[in-house]
Amino acid sequence: MVIVHSKLLADMDFEGQHADEELHFYCYQHSIRLLWPLTKLVAWNVLIAGLGYLTFVPVPIEDPLTRRALLTLFTVFFLFAHIEFLARFYRYFLYVIVATDRKIHRIKKTLLLIDDHQSIDLSMLQDMMKSQHSIIQKLFGFGTITLEAQDSMMRLHFMPHIHETYEMLMHLREVARAKAANEKRGSGNIFLQKPLRLFDTKSSMRKSVQHAHPSR
Repeated sequence: MVIVHSKLLADMDFEGQHADEELHFYCYQHSIRLLWPLTKLVAWNVLIAGLGYLTFVPVPIEDPLTRRALLTLFTVFFLFAHIEFLARFYRYFLYVIVATDRKIHRIKKTLLLIDDHQSIDLSMLQDMMKSQHSIIQKLFGFGTITLEAQDSMMRLHFMPHIHETYEMLMHLREVARAKAANEKRGSGNIFLQKPLRLFDTKSSMRKSVQHAHPSR
């Protein structure tokens, strides 16, 4: 899912955002990332329900202690399966790719242990590649985008709508490079103006001295 830039997004803030950054879009990984956790959850539920049926329905267990122990065991496995799925589900929504007019941010968190924030400057990008390595990736339209700068590399896996996302990142890179070039040009002009101002001050001082001591 890719959320494209709008007036509402321009006013949104995120962790690690600089004051002069403008948010253009953000996205999560492709929802197929949740397919395996969901499959495991369904398999666990089917297994627990089947074992519970075979254990209690055809031949009921007379011993209450054994029946209680088996019920407790099934409940533990049931809770474990659902807690694992919820953890993977929240981890999916805590992994966010944010694109601004200056940087690409990859924010990756878990509920307790991981808090990772990596960013790369768009104007410093030397290469940008997209890749799809299977029929499933081409069929569902996701893949990997690799960003390479001089001293760093960032891989964005399971990127949805990879062709559109790649084109948007390419456009943002050109915009960031143009802004960086304009800022350098502006700072260079300011640097050149300073000596001229000093020179003008000295010339005015010479004129004042000449008026104060006229030639005899």
